[in-house]
Amino acid sequence: MNISQLETLLGLPRASIRFYEKEGLLSPERLANGYRDYSQADVETLRRIKLLRALGLPLEDIKALQAGELRLGDALRAQEERLRREAAEREAARTLCRAMELEGAEYATLDAGRYLDQLDRLGETGVNLTPPAADSLPVVRHPWRRYLARLLDHSLCLLLVNALLVLTLRLAFGEGLLNALVQNYLAWGVQFLLEPLLLSTWGTTPGKWIFGLEVRNADGGKFTFREAVARLSELFLLGEGWGIPGYQLYRNYKSYRACSDGEVLPWDEGLSYTIRDEKPIRGLAWAGAAALDMGLSVLLVFQLTMPPVRHPLTVAEFARNYNDLVRQYNLDSMTLDDMGVWVVPEGTLSLGNPPPIFHYDTTGDGVVTRISFTYEREPDYFWDGAETEQTAAFLAMLAAQPGVGLFNWVPLVGRVDDEMGTGNENFRFTLAGLTVENQVEYSGYRPVGGFLLPEEGAEQTYAQQFSIRVE
Repeated sequence: MNISQLETLLGLPRASIRFYEKEGLLSPERLANGYRDYSQADVETLRRIKLLRALGLPLEDIKALQAGELRLGDALRAQEERLRREAAEREAARTLCRAMELEGAEYATLDAGRYLDQLDRLGETGVNLTPPAADSLPVVRHPWRRYLARLLDHSLCLLLVNALLVLTLRLAFGEGLLNALVQNYLAWGVQFLLEPLLLSTWGTTPGKWIFGLEVRNADGGKFTFREAVARLSELFLLGEGWGIPGYQLYRNYKSYRACSDGEVLPWDEGLSYTIRDEKPIRGLAWAGAAALDMGLSVLLVFQLTMPPVRHPLTVAEFARNYNDLVRQYNLDSMTLDDMGVWVVPEGTLSLGNPPPIFHYDTTGDGVVTRISFTYEREPDYFWDGAETEQTAAFLAMLAAQPGVGLFNWVPLVGRVDDEMGTGNENFRFTLAGLTVENQVEYSGYRPVGGFLLPEEGAEQTYAQQFSIRVE
């Protein structure tokens, strides 16, 4: 039986049936096409709910009856007592209305204080007449759950911004207040696109979903995209203080206090904001999601520190990896063109210490199998070899080796630092399928702390042979 047939059979509006489902009072089966299929047992359940709600029994009592935690006789006796009190209160209200009418009370001259005193005296007899609760849709008070849900949503938007920059442009935000502000506002820009889209389609956001929070419009349905944008705009202005440091914390605190005191926050006026349950597991789920978000952020950092090409390299791809390392690690080195030749910066009058010229051995399909250089140096005051170029060249090749990835890149770089000698010493090592060899011959120099200082009165000669070979 579908919901239209159920409406006709029981005389219950569809909104009420959906509400009872949401409250867990019935759980119809789902067909393969996703539609609900109501059984005869569901029909009987709804009949019982309709009867008991017509008698005024609270939903909590009906849930307890279904769970076997309450006997129907006890529930009916409690409802009888509630109805008796309500009848007494209605009779007292009727009597007071009649008295005010006979006394000719008018709104403009109404002495409300005198009649409120009469209400207080009625309270002493057990009859309590108070103004009804505000006619508003339900709004959850849990400020920390709401804040943590929003914090996770914003953090995921920040992750998306960083992922787009790293994976497309290989850029990352630097340190400092200005960079932090730009990064934060870009994340808000993404959130202004994604949150309204999610609320108007899925009906929630990842953070809200984890905590069982749901936001609906005044009719109890999903937001339109425009409604969701309007709500988020007011939240950004009044709840987040435009994202301005300092002022944002102040607005967060004010919102926390208002929510704790049961006030309806400005961006929730006329809306329904509910919570499904308060199980502790939801807090653990949030912590897990936050940890995953942090882990993915760390992987993005690793992604940025690794050169971009991760397969056997052509000369042009080696140059791309090398240039990326120079930029990311801020190395004091020139860059290479697609032919693997140094690019002389425009306006350079003298190279000073010219870098070594790379030679490339390749296979028939252009894959680099060996990189080498021979470097002979003219006499100079001191010299530390081509250490920057040899290390950057090795890291450019290392990233393309099988078995090298994000999870072992940092330890491998640490091993390179340990194994790679200076340009002024002989060394040989093999790492991740790459063999590095450096042979140096010099005279007329004295080695001091990795540098070569010329000896007075001696003739200086220097020659270095460096190679990286794919095994």
